Amino acid sequence: MSDSSQDILEPLRDSLVNKPPYVSGTLPLSPDDLRLSYDGPELACSAIDFTKATDEQLAALARACQPATFGLDQKDVLDESYRKAGKMDAAHFLTPIVPERTDLHTIIRNDLLDGENSTRPIRFELYKLNVYGKDSFFKAHIDTPRSETMFGSLVLVYPTEHEGGALVLRHRDEEWTFDSAQAVKNQATLSVGYVAFFSDVEHEVSLVQAGYRVTLTFNVYYDEVEAVEVPPTTVANHTSIKTEMEALFRDPTFLPSGGLLGFGLQHVYPVEKTLDHVHKVLKGSDAVVWRVCSELSAKPKIYLVYGDPEDGYYRVIIDKVVQEDDPIHEGFIYRLLEDKRAIMVDNFLDGAEAENITPVTWVMKPEATRTKVKTPFIAYGNEAWLTCTYGEACIIASVPAFEIRQQA
Repeated sequence: MSDSSQDILEPLRDSLVNKPPYVSGTLPLSPDDLRLSYDGPELACSAIDFTKATDEQLAALARACQPATFGLDQKDVLDESYRKAGKMDAAHFLTPIVPERTDLHTIIRNDLLDGENSTRPIRFELYKLNVYGKDSFFKAHIDTPRSETMFGSLVLVYPTEHEGGALVLRHRDEEWTFDSAQAVKNQATLSVGYVAFFSDVEHEVSLVQAGYRVTLTFNVYYDEVEAVEVPPTTVANHTSIKTEMEALFRDPTFLPSGGLLGFGLQHVYPVEKTLDHVHKVLKGSDAVVWRVCSELSAKPKIYLVYGDPEDGYYRVIIDKVVQEDDPIHEGFIYRLLEDKRAIMVDNFLDGAEAENITPVTWVMKPEATRTKVKTPFIAYGNEAWLTCTYGEACIIASVPAFEIRQQA
């Protein structure tokens, strides 16, 4: 489509409004919930009560921790210039806090998830305890996906006296800050700070200037249960997206003979061997786009984006997961194009126009390509984990011809 023709896509593009990819606040708990037992020195069992923890007790908890590592290129790396903190695996401590038995379960479903996803069963997996003492921090990273159904992370911050240690979150050129220490300090009742966010959101822990910041981290998953259908009115920005797409489909000048409509997605998703699960774990407006396309019989399909022109790679979108030992080269791309298993993001291949290219009308063109050829996306994660990697995905919808749309 020409640049002038792209103007008719503006209303649809503007309707793709994303709310912040996190939810935060404070959660009142009973004093019993704020007790913790942990493996102390020489296999002794130690305990701490966070309602009245002293600096000596917090220092002892910090000494019982191991230095925290982070994931870099499929390896756990210890580098205190990037992350300085203590960690304790879930097998070495006991906490009475069970998120499913608190309001957090409802808060995450109602305020973080959208539409039918907000009705899906979710589960929490206790992951780690972290202690950030004075001068501790963790530079920008994303959480490593641990399965194809993991969609988020939940961090609880105990009400210990400390300064600094705010969590800074970034996604798609936007930034938010949650200062849990200040939030908990202002509560009249005994509370913990909480922040739940989508696991592909970049975040960092700012420098702790004084005291001890002690946190529990949970991985959050969709349960292996089909989503419960809910009325479209409960879906965030569902109405506006559907209204604009219906108007577009009624326009006889828009893809009169039918064609492909593309949406670069706002989030990346964990993938392992296939893409069959991705549409079930879509987040935010990504999930709404899929649903609206399905409702309008536009037959959406998930593709992964491979390559990066700046790195000398060809950019293609492929409906398969390319394994590490599968080379993406010119012949491979042409074969995928011939088999209709790939679509070019760009219109040219190696400086010449490629044959058999199926054009895509992009509402939101894929911006960055995180799925590198032969390079699983693990760099600067919270842990090296080889089961899943993040994939930069897009939705390609097959739009019927105008005369067929008229009959719908």
